[in-house]
Amino acid sequence: MRIILADDHPIYRSGLCQILYEMFPDARVDEAGDKAVLFRQLDQLPAPDLIISDLVFPGFDYIHDLKLIRRRFALCPIIAVSMINDPMEIEHIMALGLNGFISKAVPSHDVVKAIGNVMQGQIEVCFSQTYIGHETVTSAHISLDDLTPRQIEILKFLRRGLSNKEIARELDLSPFTVRSHVSALMKNLGVSNRAAASAIAASHGIS
Repeated sequence: MRIILADDHPIYRSGLCQILYEMFPDARVDEAGDKAVLFRQLDQLPAPDLIISDLVFPGFDYIHDLKLIRRRFALCPIIAVSMINDPMEIEHIMALGLNGFISKAVPSHDVVKAIGNVMQGQIEVCFSQTYIGHETVTSAHISLDDLTPRQIEILKFLRRGLSNKEIARELDLSPFTVRSHVSALMKNLGVSNRAAASAIAASHGIS
Protein backbone atom coordinates (compact mmCIF):
# COMPACT_ATOMS: atom_id res chain seq x y z
CA MET A 1 0.00 0.00 0.00
CA ARG A 2 1.32 3.43 -0.96
CA ILE A 3 0.14 6.63 0.73
CA ILE A 4 1.02 10.19 -0.23
CA LEU A 5 0.83 12.73 2.60
CA ALA A 6 1.14 16.42 1.70
CA ASP A 7 1.41 19.01 4.49
CA ASP A 8 3.93 21.76 5.15
CA HIS A 9 3.78 21.47 8.96
CA PRO A 10 6.44 18.89 9.94
CA ILE A 11 5.06 18.24 13.43
CA TYR A 12 1.52 17.54 12.20
CA ARG A 13 2.83 15.52 9.25
CA SER A 14 5.00 13.43 11.56
CA GLY A 15 2.08 12.75 13.89
CA LEU A 16 -0.18 11.73 11.02
CA CYS A 17 2.57 9.51 9.61
CA GLN A 18 2.73 7.70 12.92
CA ILE A 19 -1.03 7.15 12.84
CA LEU A 20 -0.82 5.82 9.28
CA TYR A 21 1.98 3.39 10.11
CA GLU A 22 0.00 2.12 13.10
CA MET A 23 -3.06 1.62 10.90
CA PHE A 24 -1.17 0.18 7.93
CA PRO A 25 2.13 -1.34 9.18
CA ASP A 26 3.23 -2.42 5.70
CA ALA A 27 2.42 0.88 4.02
CA ARG A 28 4.89 3.13 2.26
CA VAL A 29 4.18 6.75 3.18
CA ASP A 30 5.68 9.37 0.87
CA GLU A 31 5.72 12.86 2.38
CA ALA A 32 5.53 16.22 0.63
CA GLY A 33 5.87 19.70 2.09
CA ASP A 34 5.13 21.72 -1.04
CA LYS A 35 3.38 21.40 -4.39
CA ALA A 36 6.51 20.54 -6.39
CA VAL A 37 7.36 17.58 -4.18
CA LEU A 38 3.72 16.46 -4.11
CA PHE A 39 3.48 16.32 -7.89
CA ARG A 40 6.81 14.50 -8.14
CA GLN A 41 5.43 11.94 -5.72
CA LEU A 42 2.26 11.64 -7.81
CA ASP A 43 4.39 10.90 -10.90
CA GLN A 44 6.08 7.94 -9.22
CA LEU A 45 4.95 4.34 -9.39
CA PRO A 46 3.13 2.49 -8.05
CA ALA A 47 0.11 4.79 -8.12
CA PRO A 48 -1.04 5.85 -4.65
CA ASP A 49 -3.71 3.90 -2.78
CA LEU A 50 -4.53 6.91 -0.60
CA ILE A 51 -3.80 10.64 -0.89
CA ILE A 52 -4.02 12.88 2.17
CA SER A 53 -3.44 16.58 1.58
CA ASP A 54 -3.55 19.83 3.48
CA LEU A 55 -5.32 22.62 1.62
CA VAL A 56 -2.86 25.46 2.16
CA PHE A 57 0.85 24.95 1.57
CA PRO A 58 3.51 26.47 -0.73
CA GLY A 59 2.52 26.59 -4.39
CA PHE A 60 -0.73 24.68 -3.89
CA ASP A 61 -4.04 26.00 -5.22
CA TYR A 62 -6.34 23.42 -3.70
CA ILE A 63 -9.40 24.26 -5.84
CA HIS A 64 -7.44 23.83 -9.08
CA ASP A 65 -4.94 21.20 -7.99
CA LEU A 66 -7.32 18.85 -6.19
CA LYS A 67 -9.50 18.78 -9.30
CA LEU A 68 -6.45 17.81 -11.35
CA ILE A 69 -5.49 15.10 -8.87
CA ARG A 70 -9.03 13.74 -8.79
CA ARG A 71 -9.19 13.53 -12.60
CA ARG A 72 -5.83 11.80 -12.73
CA PHE A 73 -6.53 9.34 -9.92
CA ALA A 74 -10.24 8.74 -10.37
CA LEU A 75 -10.44 5.71 -8.07
CA CYS A 76 -7.94 6.71 -5.39
CA PRO A 77 -9.39 7.89 -2.06
CA ILE A 78 -8.47 11.53 -1.40
CA ILE A 79 -8.75 13.08 2.06
CA ALA A 80 -8.26 16.76 2.88
CA VAL A 81 -6.90 17.78 6.28
CA SER A 82 -7.29 21.38 7.40
CA MET A 83 -7.96 23.76 10.28
CA ILE A 84 -11.12 24.87 8.44
CA ASN A 85 -14.10 24.10 10.64
CA ASP A 86 -16.95 25.87 8.82
CA PRO A 87 -19.49 23.40 7.34
CA MET A 88 -20.21 25.69 4.37
CA GLU A 89 -16.54 25.81 3.39
CA ILE A 90 -16.19 22.08 3.96
CA GLU A 91 -19.16 21.43 1.70
CA HIS A 92 -17.43 23.36 -1.12
CA ILE A 93 -14.21 21.44 -0.51
CA MET A 94 -15.97 18.07 -0.61
CA ALA A 95 -17.60 19.11 -3.89
CA LEU A 96 -14.15 18.93 -5.51
CA GLY A 97 -14.58 15.16 -5.52
CA LEU A 98 -12.94 14.24 -2.24
CA ASN A 99 -13.67 11.11 -0.25
CA GLY A 100 -13.09 12.72 3.10
CA PHE A 101 -12.36 15.82 5.15
CA ILE A 102 -10.65 15.69 8.55
CA SER A 103 -10.24 18.74 10.74
CA LYS A 104 -6.82 19.12 12.34
CA ALA A 105 -8.67 19.95 15.56
CA VAL A 106 -10.13 16.47 16.09
CA PRO A 107 -8.45 13.89 18.37
CA SER A 108 -6.34 11.09 16.93
CA HIS A 109 -8.95 8.37 17.52
CA ASP A 110 -11.36 10.31 15.29
CA VAL A 111 -8.66 10.60 12.64
CA VAL A 112 -8.14 6.83 12.73
CA LYS A 113 -11.86 6.18 12.43
CA ALA A 114 -12.29 8.66 9.57
CA ILE A 115 -9.39 7.27 7.54
CA GLY A 116 -10.60 3.72 8.15
CA ASN A 117 -14.10 4.61 6.97
CA VAL A 118 -12.78 6.23 3.80
CA MET A 119 -10.68 3.16 3.03
CA GLN A 120 -13.85 1.08 3.36
CA GLY A 121 -15.53 3.17 0.68
CA GLN A 122 -17.42 5.67 2.80
CA ILE A 123 -17.57 9.45 2.46
CA GLU A 124 -16.25 10.96 5.69
CA VAL A 125 -16.58 14.49 7.07
CA CYS A 126 -14.94 14.79 10.48
CA PHE A 127 -14.71 18.09 12.34
CA SER A 128 -15.08 19.16 15.93
CA GLN A 129 -18.00 21.59 15.97
CA THR A 130 -20.99 22.59 13.88
CA TYR A 131 -21.23 26.28 13.01
CA ILE A 132 -24.68 27.82 12.56
CA GLY A 133 -24.36 31.39 11.29
CA HIS A 134 -22.17 33.23 13.80
CA GLU A 135 -23.26 30.98 16.63
CA THR A 136 -21.35 27.84 17.56
CA VAL A 137 -22.91 24.75 19.10
CA THR A 138 -21.45 21.32 19.73
CA SER A 139 -23.21 18.79 17.55
CA ALA A 140 -23.39 16.31 20.42
CA HIS A 141 -25.92 18.61 22.13
CA ILE A 142 -28.35 18.43 19.20
CA SER A 143 -31.13 15.90 19.79
CA LEU A 144 -32.44 13.57 17.10
CA ASP A 145 -35.59 12.77 19.09
CA ASP A 146 -37.79 15.05 16.99
CA LEU A 147 -36.81 13.46 13.69
CA THR A 148 -39.21 11.12 11.92
CA PRO A 149 -38.07 7.60 10.95
CA ARG A 150 -37.89 8.77 7.34
CA GLN A 151 -35.68 11.72 8.32
CA ILE A 152 -33.36 9.40 10.23
CA GLU A 153 -33.18 7.27 7.10
CA ILE A 154 -32.38 10.34 4.99
CA LEU A 155 -29.73 11.41 7.52
CA LYS A 156 -27.99 8.04 7.13
CA PHE A 157 -27.79 8.59 3.39
CA LEU A 158 -26.41 12.11 3.89
CA ARG A 159 -23.80 10.62 6.20
CA ARG A 160 -22.75 8.37 3.34
CA GLY A 161 -22.45 11.35 1.00
CA LEU A 162 -25.32 10.46 -1.34
CA SER A 163 -26.95 13.11 -3.55
CA ASN A 164 -30.70 13.70 -3.62
CA LYS A 165 -30.96 11.72 -6.87
CA GLU A 166 -29.05 8.79 -5.37
CA ILE A 167 -31.22 8.85 -2.24
CA ALA A 168 -34.32 8.95 -4.43
CA ARG A 169 -33.17 5.80 -6.24
CA GLU A 170 -32.40 4.03 -2.96
CA LEU A 171 -35.83 4.83 -1.49
CA ASP A 172 -37.82 4.68 -4.74
CA LEU A 173 -38.99 8.26 -4.23
CA SER A 174 -39.00 11.28 -6.52
CA PRO A 175 -36.06 13.71 -6.20
CA PHE A 176 -38.58 16.42 -5.30
CA THR A 177 -39.85 14.35 -2.35
CA VAL A 178 -36.30 13.68 -1.18
CA ARG A 179 -35.46 17.39 -1.46
CA SER A 180 -38.46 18.16 0.75
CA HIS A 181 -37.34 15.58 3.32
CA VAL A 182 -33.78 16.97 3.31
CA SER A 183 -35.04 20.54 3.79
CA ALA A 184 -37.26 19.49 6.70
CA LEU A 185 -34.42 17.47 8.20
CA MET A 186 -31.95 20.37 8.12
CA LYS A 187 -34.58 22.70 9.55
CA ASN A 188 -35.17 20.31 12.47
CA LEU A 189 -31.42 20.01 13.05
CA GLY A 190 -30.96 23.77 12.85
CA VAL A 191 -28.32 23.59 10.13
CA SER A 192 -28.12 25.05 6.65
CA ASN A 193 -26.09 22.50 4.71
CA ARG A 194 -25.49 18.80 4.21
CA ALA A 195 -21.96 18.76 5.64
CA ALA A 196 -23.26 20.05 8.98
CA ALA A 197 -26.04 17.45 8.98
CA SER A 198 -23.46 14.75 8.25
CA ALA A 199 -21.30 15.93 11.14
CA ILE A 200 -24.28 15.74 13.51
CA ALA A 201 -25.00 12.23 12.27
CA ALA A 202 -21.40 11.23 12.96
CA SER A 203 -21.51 12.65 16.48
CA HIS A 204 -24.56 10.47 17.20
CA GLY A 205 -22.99 7.31 15.82
CA ILE A 206 -25.06 7.25 12.64
CA SER A 207 -23.27 5.67 9.70
